[in-house]
Amino acid sequence: MMEQAIKVFACAVAATALGCGETGSASGPASGSASGSASGPAPTGFPEGTVLAVDLQPISAEEVDRYVPALAAIEPEFSLPSHRRKVLSNIVLPVAAGAALDPIGRDEAFRQAQALLAAARETGEVPAEEALPQTLSGTFKDIGLASWALARNMEPLTFSDLHETPGSWTFFKLIAIPPDGDVASPQSQFTVVRYDVPYLPREEARAVIDEALRGFEITIVDPDWEALVPPLYLYKSGAPPR
Repeated sequence: MMEQAIKVFACAVAATALGCGETGSASGPASGSASGSASGPAPTGFPEGTVLAVDLQPISAEEVDRYVPALAAIEPEFSLPSHRRKVLSNIVLPVAAGAALDPIGRDEAFRQAQALLAAARETGEVPAEEALPQTLSGTFKDIGLASWALARNMEPLTFSDLHETPGSWTFFKLIAIPPDGDVASPQSQFTVVRYDVPYLPREEARAVIDEALRGFEITIVDPDWEALVPPLYLYKSGAPPR
C-alpha cells in the first residue's frame, strides 16, 4: 500500500492534470464524481449535501460544520464564515486531498481502522503493532483541533469515533479531561492516546498533500462556498477554475 501511495504522490505532485493514474474519489466510504466550475451551474452527480470537491473528492457542509462549534469556543469574536474558512483550510481540504491521492489505499486503511476500533471498544486495548499510537496532552494547539473538538463531547476512558486526518484514519482513547470539568474553555487540556492507520507515507504525507492541493481542481458545487476556499487553491496562476 505504501509503494502505491508513493507512486500516486509522484503523479499528483508532478502532473496531476496529465493523468499519471486515476485519482478517483473513493470516499470512505462514499464517493462522487462530476465536473463543474465556479462560474457555471452547480454540477450534478455528487452525493447530497456536497458543497465543494477536491479532484472530485466530495466535501459536505456537515464535514466542515462538525468542527465549527469547537472553533467558535476558541474564537467567539469571529463569524460563521470565518470559522468555516479556517476549518476548510486546516482540516477538511487537506483530508479531501489526501483521500484523492490514494482512494484504494484509503479504503483498505478504513477497513483496518474500523476493525481495530471495534476491537478496542470491546477489549479496551489496541495492539501497538496494528496502529501508530501517540500520547498527546494539552489544549487544541497540542492535540490538534479535530481531536480537541471530539474530546469535548466524550467521557474519560472511552474511544472516539473513527475520523479522517490527512493521509490516515484515526481514533483515540480519551485518558484525562480538565480537572475542573470545564471542557468548553479554549484552555481546556485533554490527554489522549491517538491511533493512526495511514494510507499515505506518514512522514511525507502533509507536505505532499499541501503540494497536491495547489494542483488539484476545486469544484464549486454550492456557489455560496466559493468565497470560503483559500484563493491559493481555488485559482491557479490567477485563472478561475475550469
